[in-house]
Amino acid sequence: MNTTESAQPRLEKEVGAFVRARGLFPQAGRVIVAVSGGADSMALLAFALRRAGDWGCTVEAAHVNHGLRGAAADADEAFVADFCARHGIRLHRHSPAAAGVPVPEHPGEDWARRLRYDWFERLAAARGAVIATAHTRTDQAETLLLRLARGSGLRGAAGIPVKRGCFVRPLLCVERADTETYCRALGVPWVQDATNEADDYARNRVRHRAIPALETVNPAAVRALSDFCERMAALDGYFTQKADTLLVRAAMPEGWRLEELAAADEPVRQAALLAILRRVCDPSARRLELAQRLLAAGQGAVQLSPQSRLRAKNGRLWLERVGRKTTPPAAPCMPVEAGEWALDGDFCVKIQILDAKFAAFDPDVYKKDLNSLADYAKIASARLRTRQPGDRFAPRGRGVTKTLHRYFIEEKIPADQRPYWPIVADGNRVLWLWGAGFAEGTQPGADTEKIIRITPILYMEERR
Repeated sequence: MNTTESAQPRLEKEVGAFVRARGLFPQAGRVIVAVSGGADSMALLAFALRRAGDWGCTVEAAHVNHGLRGAAADADEAFVADFCARHGIRLHRHSPAAAGVPVPEHPGEDWARRLRYDWFERLAAARGAVIATAHTRTDQAETLLLRLARGSGLRGAAGIPVKRGCFVRPLLCVERADTETYCRALGVPWVQDATNEADDYARNRVRHRAIPALETVNPAAVRALSDFCERMAALDGYFTQKADTLLVRAAMPEGWRLEELAAADEPVRQAALLAILRRVCDPSARRLELAQRLLAAGQGAVQLSPQSRLRAKNGRLWLERVGRKTTPPAAPCMPVEAGEWALDGDFCVKIQILDAKFAAFDPDVYKKDLNSLADYAKIASARLRTRQPGDRFAPRGRGVTKTLHRYFIEEKIPADQRPYWPIVADGNRVLWLWGAGFAEGTQPGADTEKIIRITPILYMEERR
């Protein structure tokens, strides 16, 4: 931007068109802006306050004080709180100390990121909102370079997604310099994180050295790198869809048919193996290579982590939990409440209660199983538990009801796993079943006010 006078309408025009084209703000919904106090997040908050009314949105703010920078972090929190108070913005605040969350002895960026994103997800579910983060095109370029330098596949090269789950990134169409110019044009203050100036972190070294060097080759290098990410995201989406179709076609009880996987085109086969690996580990290039060798050999095992391995035998590929318990579990019985619930037998379920107006079919979570959603009013009195004598289940779309015992036999669920199999039931009527989703009669309708989503999570301690 050439002048601060042009910054305001130009950024608002570009970001507004981007938000509209990507459907980032829900009509008549709620947008919570993640605000650190830096120029990017303050620009996003200012944009949302000025323009979210175009979508009929209510704007709120959220700030996380990780407690890692002492007085500086407290000062940033006070700055954000003061700005929101002066402008009548509802502010949600979180810190591990206040919430009683233990801080590791040597907390790093990954720990801090997981902390705030886990809290953002819970906040979004509770408020029926989307969380808008202030990643810019410059962040996108830096992220791409870091991932390529460390070794990345197609998904890594796709960079920061514009939209994933409850998170939206309206500023991915502008650069960091644009946000500072926009703040100056509006007289919006911001704070500067001193750690951004030091070269202690790899991202800062890329920001201070690599990006400027590339801009000597092409002044529009940041835009070029960002555009590349967008093309890679489109390719990743295409191959992910193909891989999902392949895994559904190759599915068999407790695994996938080797012959079906081996016959697929290489890019689709790789995408399918990556989808399998992501269930239990970080799918590094080395792990993918070992999985491909296993698939070609048709027998053997690959250790993916201390707790899990990928196995192949007798025409079948499957994930195996190491050291699975064999003693009968204590039968859990708990209300169906939002949260992540770890159960015996290494099962875990994530339960979300969402306002039906804002509930979306998230393509990145439980992508091919729309049975993961139901009308909460039809579930509210049920309990999360394991099987009991007399339990009956009516799978959606089949027009039949059968005993859970018969269902397990027909689906070839191993006998040693059946006592651990999570279900949601009202009396003996099974309303949700791990691996099958919700029962017939629980579907959301036009009068649904609350949506419940239950997502199975394999091996909770391995999630990333």
